[in-house]
Amino acid sequence: MKKYLLLSFCIFACQSPNEKKTITSADQLTQFLDTFSSSPGRGRKKPDDDLSKSSFDAALTKTKGQLATLRAIDTAQLKGDDLIDWKFAQSILVGRELEQEKMQAWKRDPRLFMTFTGISDVINQPGDAVGKIEQIKKRLAITPSQLENGMKLLDTYVPRFQELALFMAENGYTLFDKEIPAFAKLTGTEETAILDLTKNARLSLEKFIHFIKNELPQKQKGDFAIGYDTYNQMLRGQYLIPYSSDSLYEYGWKMFNQTVGELEQLAKKIDPTKTWQQLIKEIKKEGPPPEKMIEAHQEWVDKAGDHIRKHDLITIPWKERVRVVPRAEYLRKTSYYGNFSSAKSKDQDSIYTSEWMINPYEEQWDAKRKQEYLVEHDWGVIIVTAPHETYGGHHVQGLYQLNHPRKLRRQNGISIFSEGWGLYNEQLMQETGFFPNERIHLRQLQLRLWRNARVIYDVGMHTSKLSYEEAIQLMTEKVGFLRWAAQLEVDSSTASPGYFIGYFTGMMEILKMREQFKEKMGSEFSLKDFHDRLMKIGNMPPSLMSEALMNGLAK
Repeated sequence: MKKYLLLSFCIFACQSPNEKKTITSADQLTQFLDTFSSSPGRGRKKPDDDLSKSSFDAALTKTKGQLATLRAIDTAQLKGDDLIDWKFAQSILVGRELEQEKMQAWKRDPRLFMTFTGISDVINQPGDAVGKIEQIKKRLAITPSQLENGMKLLDTYVPRFQELALFMAENGYTLFDKEIPAFAKLTGTEETAILDLTKNARLSLEKFIHFIKNELPQKQKGDFAIGYDTYNQMLRGQYLIPYSSDSLYEYGWKMFNQTVGELEQLAKKIDPTKTWQQLIKEIKKEGPPPEKMIEAHQEWVDKAGDHIRKHDLITIPWKERVRVVPRAEYLRKTSYYGNFSSAKSKDQDSIYTSEWMINPYEEQWDAKRKQEYLVEHDWGVIIVTAPHETYGGHHVQGLYQLNHPRKLRRQNGISIFSEGWGLYNEQLMQETGFFPNERIHLRQLQLRLWRNARVIYDVGMHTSKLSYEEAIQLMTEKVGFLRWAAQLEVDSSTASPGYFIGYFTGMMEILKMREQFKEKMGSEFSLKDFHDRLMKIGNMPPSLMSEALMNGLAK
């Protein structure tokens, strides 16, 4: 703490007597932000951190010190982008403080200590083996300490966390037994050193698995909920939205029922003899051949990109592309569908390449599992989700953020805007004629209902308004998910409180901004102008995005 307060003091005092320059609040902010860094997010640490108690304590002390330094700056002297950056930085730090001091996921979730799973991403990232050796060796070397510290710090038994962690840990054997040895063969003289580190890491994993199976269940039994007060502090201090958990929960249900009304109305238009639930069941049976799942996703990614360009909906000034690839095996139980990875830099072809990683169809499954998979990988979900993840959703937004001129906004973002932007693009594609027929439109509304439900169960579970089983029932009985898919979906919310409200809440905030912008611009309004301006602002809480957008118009 003293170190950061000293920095604040020196901004004022550490000048020679002959210097006459006054250090302004803007100067103080610039110096502060020069030392400010992004966070791995939601209780996680950098992969080379040992994840010890002292490490977590130090992180909290650092966060509190940074908050003190930031709040010592006189905001009355800040304006425009500087004032917005100050507010953004404070919201980030408030979020970190809540995670580190109140949520403390490292006491309950064993998965946080298995950072070794990221080695697979390093192996598969662009570049030759030589350039990856040191990074992989460092990660392997720290793995035993991380897992050992996990066994020391985990003091609360959350049954579902234990189940998911055990699945993840046991699948880690594939990494140590196959992926790393195969990589090591490509490293020449480093092979022996890598294999020795791999052996030690694997032994540590064996001990950790034994701990998860046998010792963790003997700890005090607990819950994943972060609690009413903490959730409200997160909404107001980190997300900067004008909701309490109670009012957001009510809003979630109101919009859920409104979307159900839209589904019922559209279903009557498609086939008056069937309910929307019956039609959705039919639509979910219509999909690509299972062995062509990757190719089918790629086809609609490319079509989404063509649609964005043809209709001039947003500027994409970079050489870029999106590839659809199979998801890593150890991650397949963390989501029923997959995940998206935005380009972090240009690849070997000097192209920004993002990857949409989906769970592939697997021939070794039994007949029931195969059928369940195909029901959740229909044409509807592929066509609707492609714009969300790629064009002009996360892929495009990620490129703008990656190339933002202001460091703070380049390195930091928040789900309530980025995920809201993804869902907004599903709505945008419906508005601009991308979906081939009304049956796909119906699927889009049902997928929006899913995001409505996320607001309900995220708030509900973490403030004890809703149980885990009630959240599963909401997804199966009212949204139409199969139980296994609903369970994986809800599991993600238990581990990331607040994240999932970002989709629907963020989309609605963006639509509000669009209407305000349209009213201001009048006849000069265009979707492209709105989207370009918004993307150039950054990835911040919607209230700050709106403030910056209106500031830009005022200029």
